[in-house]
Amino acid sequence: MISKGRYVAELHDGEGVRAVFMVSERRVFTTRNGKPYAKILLTDKTGDILGIVWDDAKQQVAPITLGDVVGIRGNVESYEGRLQIRIEKVVKLKEEEVEMSALVPMTGKDIPTMMAEVDRYVAAMRNKYLKTLVERIFAENGVRDSFQKAPAAKGIHHNYRGGLLEHTLFMLRSLQAIFPVYEHLGLNKDLLIAGAILHDVGKIYEYSFSKIIEMTPMGRLVGHVYLSTHIVDQAITKIEGFPDELRLQLLHVILGHHGQLEYGSPKLPMTREAMLLHMLDDLDAKLIGFSSVINSTPDEEDFSSFSEVYNRYLYTRVYEEDE
Repeated sequence: MISKGRYVAELHDGEGVRAVFMVSERRVFTTRNGKPYAKILLTDKTGDILGIVWDDAKQQVAPITLGDVVGIRGNVESYEGRLQIRIEKVVKLKEEEVEMSALVPMTGKDIPTMMAEVDRYVAAMRNKYLKTLVERIFAENGVRDSFQKAPAAKGIHHNYRGGLLEHTLFMLRSLQAIFPVYEHLGLNKDLLIAGAILHDVGKIYEYSFSKIIEMTPMGRLVGHVYLSTHIVDQAITKIEGFPDELRLQLLHVILGHHGQLEYGSPKLPMTREAMLLHMLDDLDAKLIGFSSVINSTPDEEDFSSFSEVYNRYLYTRVYEEDE
């Protein structure tokens, strides 16, 4: 068995590295003077890092496709505030030669423990229709297992196995903390819990995630907002007596959870529950996304490289009280 070597999270500017990674992106370019070079996104369970191949780029990357396992030799360097590897040598390896569990990006939290906590939120629901709805959806063939494995995104936030479950649980915890503050407004807690659990359930069909995260044709052409709404609406039709008003409001919560039309939300939030769920969703995504950018910035840098996603530089320093 070939040793994994250093993990992405362990790399530092200026050091040499020999390690095994999985390839999640691969592209060949040409410089202005006609010299080919390649960019490879190298992935392991702790994250990913860009690798640049300058020498014999076409020949070195020709045998490599997405999802392949490679061994690389190179040097870590900082470029525009982010670490990358200048690759001297890259070799394709066989999966049976390495420990694949070290290469697939995965949540650092225990998946069965997280799922058990989500189950406790469901068990505590008082509305029999919403509780039955959630239970039946997760009892469908493959849904529960896929929900625990799926990422919440391809990039930026929760972009790893178990990411969808982690994102959902963080939203439920945030809801539990903030609900007492606004309970006097007449918010429906079970509607919010059901919305938090089901708003992204369509992502189990939006992404393929056996090794690397890719959008499926269904994900690209239809998207998880519609898929989640369709899954929920189809399940509702099988529950006798499900109130029309409750169905209407739950579907709206799901359809409006992106908050703005330009962010892929078919409807703007028009109820208090829809607005709160959108803000909890946005809060978790942005905080985890910020942390992802900051954590990938070299320790000696005060600011991250410019983030196209957030349209700003992010400050990396943490203030710590003196003892």
